[in-house]
Amino acid sequence: MLHNAPFYYGSIRNAIVAFGTMFSDIKIERRNNDGVLIQTVLVPIAYSGKEKWVTRIEGDPELTKQTQTVLPRLAFEMEDFTYDSSRKVGRMNTVSVMNSDSTAEIQYSPVPYNVNIALYLLTKTTEDALAVAEQVLPFFTPEYTVYVDSIPELGIVNQVPVLLNNVDCQDEYDGDFLTSRKITYTFNFTMKLNIYGPIKTKDVINTTSTSNQFIII
Repeated sequence: MLHNAPFYYGSIRNAIVAFGTMFSDIKIERRNNDGVLIQTVLVPIAYSGKEKWVTRIEGDPELTKQTQTVLPRLAFEMEDFTYDSSRKVGRMNTVSVMNSDSTAEIQYSPVPYNVNIALYLLTKTTEDALAVAEQVLPFFTPEYTVYVDSIPELGIVNQVPVLLNNVDCQDEYDGDFLTSRKITYTFNFTMKLNIYGPIKTKDVINTTSTSNQFIII
């Protein structure tokens, strides 16, 4: 495209992986009426849309089939990209890495984009939902910063702010009050990424010459 050789740094993919990793170690504790710990549950997370898990639960609300969907669980998906003009910098700023063959790898300033990501929490009880939410909310004030390996070839690592915009809560019953409950929390996030163009190779300038000439008018 645009007369450039193909290039792909995996920076967006790395950012999405970093996002999922933030929530990969959430655990909830279940206690009896005496406050004695009886179970610790690791909340699984996967890259998937909410509809997939909702459909699975509605098809087997009691989760009695051999292939079970474990609840609570987390799922997340990338929703869209939007250009962020407030973070725009000079387009001709560069990062350079010298090679042994007297050439330099040149990377121009990146283009700022915001990536909107939805994190879904599905549970069967309000207690489980609140236990997970309380392990997420305190870390976003409203931003949390992660490190993303944007261009490994040039050693460019970006600090990427992750902004929590809002949380949507849905508490649903299917049928009467004896029917299985479905509670869904949707955490809406924005990752402030930098998207880089192709790396250019240029010769290194080793010498310069100047001349002092004065013209008298």
